[in-house]
Amino acid sequence: MPSARLLSLALVGATSLALATPAAAFASPTSTGHRPAVTHAGKPTRHHGKPADQMAGVRKGALHALAASTAAVQRVAAAEQASTTLGSADKATLAAFDASALTALAGDVTAAGSATSPQALAALIQVGNRTAQAVKLAGNVTSAAATDTAAITGLSTDAAALKAQEAALPAGTDTSSIEVPLADLAAQLSAAQTALSTASTAVLALPAAPSAGDLRTARDATETAMTAANTALTAATADLAAAKAALAALTPPAAAA
Repeated sequence: MPSARLLSLALVGATSLALATPAAAFASPTSTGHRPAVTHAGKPTRHHGKPADQMAGVRKGALHALAASTAAVQRVAAAEQASTTLGSADKATLAAFDASALTALAGDVTAAGSATSPQALAALIQVGNRTAQAVKLAGNVTSAAATDTAAITGLSTDAAALKAQEAALPAGTDTSSIEVPLADLAAQLSAAQTALSTASTAVLALPAAPSAGDLRTARDATETAMTAANTALTAATADLAAAKAALAALTPPAAAA
């Protein structure tokens, strides 16, 4: 049976050993919560010679969003070129605008591939989305302007025909009831054309990668201009109706028959 002195020495030695040994030596390899994945060679896992992409999931989501914006631009561009409302000049202008947008989106995709933070990827998604919005706005405004331009042409043609009928009235006929609305009609058509030009200039001046402020300014400007154009066209239509009524009232029954 060991003596008390030997037992005491053994306890002292065990205690000294415990104090001299770092606590980390007893820690489980997983006690820190995580550790690098290792291969059978004991080195961190690398994929095809490169470190694993720590933002792979976020990057994939950003690329998906940019692909959706690109597809949206391509759909709008295809619809514009197939439009029967737009003339060849408008189609060419929009094709150039859309091409710039697609180039900008391709740059966003490239940037997303090397972005180093989720914030940078989120910013690229927002820029791509605004690019798609700008393309849609440009297409909508240009199409609406083309429709209004056709209306201006129609009203001008009708006014010219009415003017010719006015000239056939008996000499000395007071035609002021026709001339007044026709004069206003011409002024309204001029105002409408100016407003349409303002709207087109505002939207087509948008950069390929517009800021939120750029988009807001263009939307406000085009909305104001298109409203002014439509108001002028409504007034011009009323002027034409008034001039037609006045002509009918001044036309002798035999001529009217």
